[in-house]
Amino acid sequence: MTVYSRDEAYTLTNSADHIDYYDKWAQTYDQDFAKETKYIYPQKICEELNMRLVAKDSTIADIGCGTGLVGAELRHKKWVIDGFDISVGMLAEASKKGVYRDLIRLDLKNEKDYPTTLYSAVVSCGTFTLGHLGPDVLIKMLRLCADQALCVIGVNLEHFETLGFQSTFIELKSQKKIENFEIICVPIYDEAENVKNKKNIANLCIFNYRRIF
Repeated sequence: MTVYSRDEAYTLTNSADHIDYYDKWAQTYDQDFAKETKYIYPQKICEELNMRLVAKDSTIADIGCGTGLVGAELRHKKWVIDGFDISVGMLAEASKKGVYRDLIRLDLKNEKDYPTTLYSAVVSCGTFTLGHLGPDVLIKMLRLCADQALCVIGVNLEHFETLGFQSTFIELKSQKKIENFEIICVPIYDEAENVKNKKNIANLCIFNYRRIF
């Protein structure tokens, strides 16, 4: 039996590799990754979202939704949630959780694939991590935001430092495209020893997006 792992996933370098790997991993992902590694990253993101998103009729874009772990954390809310992922296999697993209005295949690198729908909030858990996407894609992703949309974007700490996310956020602030910006550092896994390893820590980048015409 083929065994899939986060460390192997970190080595993937292009969209085709990600699609193939995650399509094959999808059916066992929740058990042999999320459960076995004590993956609390989705919970941490949802805690911040729950504290800050007030309107009951809010719409949420869950970017890189995978098997729907963020959606599952929000199942008791009345918010409308759409999930986006490059892997059809992952989207199929997310559909089984019964929490998403729509599940949409999206290659975040391809601007032509983006829908025109605007959302009250945009969240991302695990999209910006080692072997994955950089700040150029984050900028593209902001086109899904309505004016003053709340964004809770998780970025792996080592990835954040290596790929220059800090300078991207400085530029967005200088352009007045984002406001109320803050970073909250959280563990990705529920094990004390992980706090010593940058690969196991995430920066939650929280801000409001200003849609400037």
